[in-house]
Amino acid sequence: MDEMNTTNANYTIRQLTAEDVSIYKKMRLEALYLEPEKYSVWHAEESILSDSYWTAKVSNPDAGYFGLFLNEVPIGITGIIIDKNNPETALMMQSYIREVHRGKGLSRMLYEARISWAHVHGLKRLLVGHRESNIISKAANQHFNFKYTYREPRAWPDGIIEDILYYELLL
Repeated sequence: MDEMNTTNANYTIRQLTAEDVSIYKKMRLEALYLEPEKYSVWHAEESILSDSYWTAKVSNPDAGYFGLFLNEVPIGITGIIIDKNNPETALMMQSYIREVHRGKGLSRMLYEARISWAHVHGLKRLLVGHRESNIISKAANQHFNFKYTYREPRAWPDGIIEDILYYELLL
């Protein structure tokens, strides 16, 4: 979707399609492998999923998965999916940027792509959550005016029980 392509110097972000499934799968598995403490599933759980699973995920019309690129080389991903129980709400998820590219304001591109996607789809509310100790995620959520709503305990794949904090943004 051209209206959701944005650029920051040589960095670009675009919605992934079924043709990009290998990019999404590789980046998602890389994120889970390198930073398991940030995600609610294990690398081992998703690494055994079939190619048809990954293709269906990226092709889901109720979801948007985005790739972040530097000169066409993938360096990050993010996603958004419409809540099955509330079609005016979407959940933002799976953000990852390779460590060498962090600290350059690129997470802004991930947020803007998902917020734009939500507007195009006529959504009224966005939800996002993060592990309580993930202060970088907290700062990004607050920068985009997400408001804290509640917390709940979660047993994370690394064996630690720590609250997940939830935020919402009314569109």
